[in-house]
Amino acid sequence: MIGAVARRGRKLSVLLELAVANALASQLFVRELTRRGYPFTHVGLLTLIDLYGPITPGDLEAETAIPKTTLRGRLHSLYRRGLLQRVPNPDDRRSHFVEVTPEGKQFLKEMEPIVRATEQVIEAELGVSLEDYRVRLEHLRVVEQKLLGSSR
Repeated sequence: MIGAVARRGRKLSVLLELAVANALASQLFVRELTRRGYPFTHVGLLTLIDLYGPITPGDLEAETAIPKTTLRGRLHSLYRRGLLQRVPNPDDRRSHFVEVTPEGKQFLKEMEPIVRATEQVIEAELGVSLEDYRVRLEHLRVVEQKLLGSSR
């Protein structure tokens, strides 16, 4: 399909290129997970919770822009696997925090070489380090979060 678009002389928009690149990178990671015998897991979400946690589901929704119902389902699957736990919020009894369990932290350690292997496969084809993109990607994320925050 992409070849057909390119043959017609049309280019994807940069936004579409970014979306497709993200989907393809995710599939490469899932392929590596499966190859190593791990079930599909929301490793990215678990990593963010580990970095920012404990965090409320509302704050996590704001940080990731994952819709509330989708986020709830993903969190539930991580709770069921024992990778996350709910912690009471002492400032708001109606709310709770989400944090990574010791089992979740161990799982993330096991994921590090898989994430790195996936990055290395991409870098080998790309011919440059993915780190070369970090500053611009971080800036893009901050700008997009700001724009989403201003429209809520």
